[in-house]
Amino acid sequence: MFNSQSAIDIMIRDSYWLDQEYQPTSPLDGEFDVDIVISGAGITGLSEALFLAEAGVRVAVLERREVASGASGRNGGFMLSGTHEYYADAVEELTTAYGPGGRRHAREVWQLAIENHRLMVGLMQRYRIACDYCNHGSYVVAMARPDRGSHPRPMERVAQSARLLQEDGFDSELLDAKTMQGLLRSTAVSGALFNRFDGELHPVKYVRGLAQAARGRGVAIFENTPIQDVMRDGRGLLIRTPGGRVRAEWMVMGTNAYTPQLDMSYETRITPNRGQAFVTEPVAERLFNGVFYANDGWDYWRQLHDGPGDGGRLLFGGSRNHHLAAERGSHVLHQRGRIIKTYRGYKERPTGMVQRSNDLAFNRTFPHLAHLKRTHRWGGVMGFSFDSSPFVGETETPGVYVIAGFTGRGNAYATAAARILADRILERPSELESRFPSIRTVFAASRAPCVKTPARRTS
Repeated sequence: MFNSQSAIDIMIRDSYWLDQEYQPTSPLDGEFDVDIVISGAGITGLSEALFLAEAGVRVAVLERREVASGASGRNGGFMLSGTHEYYADAVEELTTAYGPGGRRHAREVWQLAIENHRLMVGLMQRYRIACDYCNHGSYVVAMARPDRGSHPRPMERVAQSARLLQEDGFDSELLDAKTMQGLLRSTAVSGALFNRFDGELHPVKYVRGLAQAARGRGVAIFENTPIQDVMRDGRGLLIRTPGGRVRAEWMVMGTNAYTPQLDMSYETRITPNRGQAFVTEPVAERLFNGVFYANDGWDYWRQLHDGPGDGGRLLFGGSRNHHLAAERGSHVLHQRGRIIKTYRGYKERPTGMVQRSNDLAFNRTFPHLAHLKRTHRWGGVMGFSFDSSPFVGETETPGVYVIAGFTGRGNAYATAAARILADRILERPSELESRFPSIRTVFAASRAPCVKTPARRTS
């Protein structure tokens, strides 16, 4: 097995996706005037910038590090639908929160994610973004031996979700143990829900492609440019950075987990959670297609399309359920009489304990592949909302908007959310909101935890 501490120490401690040549743009230096400034050069911020620039809006994007350096460059590259692993969970929780309309809310939220997928493919085609996109579907896997914190009878939950999805018109199928064991060559699985509408991509190639497209539309992107403060005066918003200032009429926070650092009102709404993953050395054989979620989403895997030939590396992530205290939220330190709040969940560096747990989970699931060398290990920071749904819209501060709190599903909703918000800012009819009116309620930017809100999902 490849799980010793010394072996972990010699691995590349950064995202496999980011392990490529890149030349960042220069930081902001001086004064800059635009119509709208966007914080964050990930999938959210750059999608928003592109949609607005296509309409002729003058846009500047401020990124504290580099394009795709945050969660957009550290996720698994899954293009999944839905805000929860199990559709049955979404129906139950949204019904608890919003009453009899919960089933309709869940259906529309899932449908919006499918539209999000189509929007992304449309951008790939329009701007010729080559990002290893494939549409082989996704599998919500029931494990024969459920892991800590997951549903004790996962096949029941999978079957219930399959029935509800089919009733609501989705192209989903229930697969039995024999089918899944043959597909994965593993006896660790006992069935799955297969969703044909999901896909996968190379997230960094995609986001950097968005950046190139946005620049082509006149968007100014300033990297290594953190925001120091945001002020309002008679002329609008003034955003100050270490090297200069930007004046704008509006601002969009596309910062997901880091949103509370810009707007403290989201500190009780969005919690940072670190996720960790690794990739193996390349495998020449195509072992399986599609993306896989198991143990209520605690574990996930896919085979990449990076060769040689038809093969590729194996990506495996998860195991946060074994180390929640180290991977989520904040804790308080007392230093020299001062109380300092620090966030474990904001640390991207992978840890030996989670990576060892990932090794063990991978080896249990694929014992015939346990010998494969791990070449990259990394962590990424996700923003988990208190009710699993993202926030989309204007904040309590007039002229300041937010798209954040994706709860591990940024690739599922960021693009559609950016389109919806662009329509609102431009005061034009939103085709997506007219088709899916539940979004204004479920994704409301102003909602906050209350006694009727479901407990925070932890996977």
